[in-house]
Amino acid sequence: MPAIGQDIRITKTHMALSKALMDLLEKKSFQKITVNDICQLAMVSRSTFYLHFEDKYHLMLFCLKSVRQKLDEAVRSMELRDYLRMVMDSVYERKKALRTLHQAEIDIELINMFRSFFHDYFSDIITECEKQDVRLPGPIPLVAAYYANGLTGMVIWWIEHNFSISAEEISACQYNLLSDLIPDKN
Repeated sequence: MPAIGQDIRITKTHMALSKALMDLLEKKSFQKITVNDICQLAMVSRSTFYLHFEDKYHLMLFCLKSVRQKLDEAVRSMELRDYLRMVMDSVYERKKALRTLHQAEIDIELINMFRSFFHDYFSDIITECEKQDVRLPGPIPLVAAYYANGLTGMVIWWIEHNFSISAEEISACQYNLLSDLIPDKN
């Protein structure tokens, strides 16, 4: 999503580069994707790429933040069960790219990027729960780490097992695990 007042050209460049990275992940591993590959597919010069992003990791982080922003907007208007289903459907829609990311020798920087993303996400949710007097089983950073690593582990298991369980079934399991912590909006 463009920032308020952001130049439309910047928004278009970010969208083109993000889409190019995601499209390339459908075909090859993250390690084998070069900035040149991304630029060629996005029809953007290398110098333009480097005006916006430090490297492909920074672009990947931008993509994750964009997804998080969309999920943050959705979580406000959806019940937990529906939200989890939407997230798992989204993962399933990107299964080729995720399988490619997972099958490659993902380096520690990329793994930490994903873990950090989920930890921040759960920290925000758990902080809101605490404000609503939901009793937490421990300090926010530990509870967030537990749920972030659990969700990450579950999604990785799902990828490793070639999405052998339906998105509906995995989201129902997640709901059962999270429903005590995150109450429905009703």
